[in-house]
Amino acid sequence: MDAAPETKNEQREPEAAAAAAAAAEELKPDFAAGVSYWANTPATVNGVLGGYGPTTAVPRLDAAMSRMLLLSILPQLSTIVPPHRHTKNASPPSPRRSFRALDCGAGIGRVTSTVLLPLFDRVDLVEPVQKFLDTARDDATKAHKEGWKLVKDGAHNKGVRMWLAGLQHFDPAKPATPLGGGSSVTVGTFGDATLTWPPPTESTPQEDGYDVVMIQWCIGHLSDAELVGFLQRSQKALRRSEFGLEGYIVLKENVCRDDACDGTGSLWDDDDSSITRSDKVFRKVFEDAGLTLIRREVQKGFPQELFPVIAYVLR
Repeated sequence: MDAAPETKNEQREPEAAAAAAAAAEELKPDFAAGVSYWANTPATVNGVLGGYGPTTAVPRLDAAMSRMLLLSILPQLSTIVPPHRHTKNASPPSPRRSFRALDCGAGIGRVTSTVLLPLFDRVDLVEPVQKFLDTARDDATKAHKEGWKLVKDGAHNKGVRMWLAGLQHFDPAKPATPLGGGSSVTVGTFGDATLTWPPPTESTPQEDGYDVVMIQWCIGHLSDAELVGFLQRSQKALRRSEFGLEGYIVLKENVCRDDACDGTGSLWDDDDSSITRSDKVFRKVFEDAGLTLIRREVQKGFPQELFPVIAYVLR
């Protein structure tokens, strides 16, 4: 849902803190209530980011940090010729292979447009709010702004495939095969018509797995168990070679203090029925999912009133 960077609210009256701790510990996020909340939010950058839209530095700083992080873990994504090759007799660079990414809880496609399409060749976008997907589809069709321009007329050999699904029902390796009685429906493919996509109902071939599964500002709507399951499925869908895993999961989220809500490390949000987790809770989830934490980076430059935002690189 690419849902807003949240403002801090960790200092509460004792009664309110106890109630919030009990809610976070005993209640699972109400996914339907969360979808309903976001369905009544404007399908704009300002809407999905809770008022921190283009008139603030938040979208620009967020996208810049994410692109730099992805380039640091996958330097082969860079299309810039290094200085040592700038010679008259330098041989042309070798053609690079196609790179794939998955944008999870993608909202209106903000991360796809400003982070993933500039770097990757094929992007799958999954989002449970129809209204947000409609906006992403319109932007991809018009291809008139930001990274969406890269799918216009197939001129840049890039494409986007969009899915309507909740992550608890979505299998990245078999996107058209929903889990747990849910649904997963494709709403369109945009860009270069010559691009090849893995069959949506069959397990993704290892050599065509995702180079990056990008998860940002959405998993507060999943319970810990649902998040563990989705992370495990995501790991199985990563690109592999004879040398092992080559892809990464990048999870970028708001993080509360470890001692929030009487030490539970989880904050309950009544407005959208979601949970903000602490660093220690995230690390426990990663451990339960059998993932290895490769890297951890804190987003810089956001307003002080917002929760810290941390990007975790996992395999």
